[in-house]
Amino acid sequence: MNGSHFLSAKIKSSLLDIHPRELKGIIKDIPTLPLIYQELFRMMQDPEVSVPKIAEIIAQDQALTAKILHLVNSAFYGFNKQIKTISRAVVILGFKAVRSAALAISVFDFFNDEDSTEELNMAKFWKHSIAVATISKVLADRIPVKQAEEAFTIGLLHDVGKLIEKHYFPQDFEELCRAAQEQQMSWIEGEGALFQVNHAIIGKAVFRMWDFPPTVVEAVQLHHSSVTTAKYPQLVALVQVANFVSYQLEYGAPGAFPPRECPPEALKLLNLQLEQVEDFHDQIQQEMESSLEILKLLD
Repeated sequence: MNGSHFLSAKIKSSLLDIHPRELKGIIKDIPTLPLIYQELFRMMQDPEVSVPKIAEIIAQDQALTAKILHLVNSAFYGFNKQIKTISRAVVILGFKAVRSAALAISVFDFFNDEDSTEELNMAKFWKHSIAVATISKVLADRIPVKQAEEAFTIGLLHDVGKLIEKHYFPQDFEELCRAAQEQQMSWIEGEGALFQVNHAIIGKAVFRMWDFPPTVVEAVQLHHSSVTTAKYPQLVALVQVANFVSYQLEYGAPGAFPPRECPPEALKLLNLQLEQVEDFHDQIQQEMESSLEILKLLD
């Protein structure tokens, strides 16, 4: 299971011509995830589903089984005994942790064949994503935040819309990168200057099509928008703050300039000051070493 199916689809439209209302019709040409993921995510939305049933679904795919076990046994989870079966992983870590692992793996598999370009270095892209995920996790543990177990996944996936832009709209993508660099704009500012849609809206549309959890869909959609419209405002605020802090720690996204400020609404909602977050920098750096284990899933 790899990203080759991703490379086969083509979209002829240009981002210059797409209105947000047209996005749903255009992304239908993007392949869906493999059936095993679709079945797994649908099943894990059922509060009555049993551990053996989840294990049975995952066991249908040896590569997925191996990757989930690799991830749950990595330093990231920090469990001190080897977890050898999916059933045990679900029991020890919980349904949501295993679902989060599967969500991350499904997206990594989908984009696994995507190559670096002059405009976007893929290693730096994923390091930025992992940094935002790690910062989100550290802050969620400290604040605390409802749905905290989703925080890492949302941070990891927040910028996937950029990869959709890169692959399906390469000319628009190059133009955006050039404009952002020349005019010293952030990515979202560049999109606002050129297009009617942006990577957050594109990410939302794709994740909704893939039946990802509503928490993930909304946080991806609103990670550059006002938190006041959110159903899950803490998660949205969390990824906004984490995204800003990633640039402070030199794990910013490649291809554009840093955001100009940390969204004050997000800080207020989380009852945080940016100076407080700086107290967590050492812990974040330590956890990053564990989190970077996730890059092995791209091998």
